[in-house]
Amino acid sequence: MEDLFEISSVNLDPFTENFNLLFYSQYVCEWPQLFFKSVEPASHGHEISGYMMGKTEGQLSKKEWHTHITAVTVSRDYRRIGLASDLCRHLERITAVKPYEALFVDLFVKVTNSTARQLYEKLGYSVYRRVIGYYGSVYPEDRNKVDDEIDAFDMRKALPMDVKNETVRENGDKVYVLPQEIAF
Repeated sequence: MEDLFEISSVNLDPFTENFNLLFYSQYVCEWPQLFFKSVEPASHGHEISGYMMGKTEGQLSKKEWHTHITAVTVSRDYRRIGLASDLCRHLERITAVKPYEALFVDLFVKVTNSTARQLYEKLGYSVYRRVIGYYGSVYPEDRNKVDDEIDAFDMRKALPMDVKNETVRENGDKVYVLPQEIAF
């Protein structure tokens, strides 16, 4: 739990999404192995260079059992050296095997965040669907009213348990859903 106070320095960056302490605490309690940090040597011992917040959810019977990346955050001083990729790959390795054996990993990324999208595509993720109004303050009613500023891409990467790649699709950026239609 004390690690939550150490990640504050990473969260001061304007590109980092912040959550309230209760939200972070829920992840520490429910998915402790999927909420981890990276550390680097420093003159005062160590400093946190980044962290990953993940969880597992869904139902295997519906082919929805998966790992969700809630946040992957890297300190400004440690960007562009592959740390975000390392954190993602580590989460994939952990949840591809027992006790998790997830079918896929997913995450949501703002449509306009081309840097993040490129990172995930290099790691093998693809767009599964476009979530209309995901980052908006009000749930939209019209799935065809796209808005790049508030829409998200639901990106996925199949894991070895999905032998037939049934949890991913091509041309997912052309499949529109509303936030209230996403249920796991």
